[in-house]
Amino acid sequence: MISIYLFVIILSLALCFACGFLAMFKSVIFWYVMLFVIIFTFLVLLIVVPLFFSLSRYSVSRNELICKTGVFIYKKQFMKLSSVRSFTAIVTPLSQATGLNFLIVNSLGSRMFFLFLSRGDVKEISSFLDKTLRKEAVPDETA
Repeated sequence: MISIYLFVIILSLALCFACGFLAMFKSVIFWYVMLFVIIFTFLVLLIVVPLFFSLSRYSVSRNELICKTGVFIYKKQFMKLSSVRSFTAIVTPLSQATGLNFLIVNSLGSRMFFLFLSRGDVKEISSFLDKTLRKEAVPDETA
């Protein structure tokens, strides 16, 4: 979660620096643009990002996967566990501090993203999916 805050801050600082540099050569309108970028950044950091994290819900059961996310547009996804064909677990360095752990679950014609999970959650869900997929795998009968 810290990494999202840092990304938004760095992006806004880059925009402010560009507007400030252009403001030396242009009119006062760039100062207003820079002020708007700063205000917009604080609104995103203080309202939208925490809302996204507080409204995101993920559920894994023996029969299905459920993903509910969104702030302005609410998205709800269901996937039967029997339809899961593969998954990808992404655990980044320093993930305990940044929270950049993801799980991507693939099925035929569908993909589900579990975003910003803790390292323990990613390991727990991926081991459960691994056991489930290996149990359903049919042994190859070649002579």
